[in-house]
Amino acid sequence: MEGGAEKKRKRENKKKKKGFECDGKEEGCHGRSVEVSGSVMGLFSEFAFIGSGSSSGGTGHASSIRPSIKKFEKKEEAQKKKRKVSPRLTAAQMRDVAYLRRRPNNRWIPPKSPHELLQEGHYHDPWRVLVICMLLNCTSGGQVRPILNDFFTLCPDAKTTTKVAQTEIAQLTHSLGFKNTRAEKIKLLSQSYLKEGWTHVTFLPGVGK
Repeated sequence: MEGGAEKKRKRENKKKKKGFECDGKEEGCHGRSVEVSGSVMGLFSEFAFIGSGSSSGGTGHASSIRPSIKKFEKKEEAQKKKRKVSPRLTAAQMRDVAYLRRRPNNRWIPPKSPHELLQEGHYHDPWRVLVICMLLNCTSGGQVRPILNDFFTLCPDAKTTTKVAQTEIAQLTHSLGFKNTRAEKIKLLSQSYLKEGWTHVTFLPGVGK
């Protein structure tokens, strides 16, 4: 009888050890929890994730999730890049040589481009180039082109524009939208353009990136 009880006790002990059960009472067990490093736990969690798929390969669920994770990461990266682009020029950019005030003795003629830009026909007057850019803001060349000749008939240069009523400019540019804002900025630009204090066009009102 004693031999049978001993065998039964040994079988129970084997079952406990096989199932990794420990209550601190068995021989050789200290009843203490084991600390596992984060890197090791990461390996276990990854294997558990991969093994949670189909029974055939254990990667069905993982393979379906991974593209979604990559897509999310790409979207996050794109948003970060988008946030980094500022709509305004920095102080250093505003003083770039490309924006220097044109000197009276500048006789440079820009080459003709294949894009037929509206500004190309008015390169001789920097004020006109700036005004065309302001007219193109939040609209398209197809909308600006039909009114451009009429506009420069009414406002051929900066000095004349300062004497034209703002309401007349607004009425002429109403088809472009924001007519009052455009008219106000064109008037302010023209007034500042005639002054001698500025060195870069980026210092003028209504001129930005």
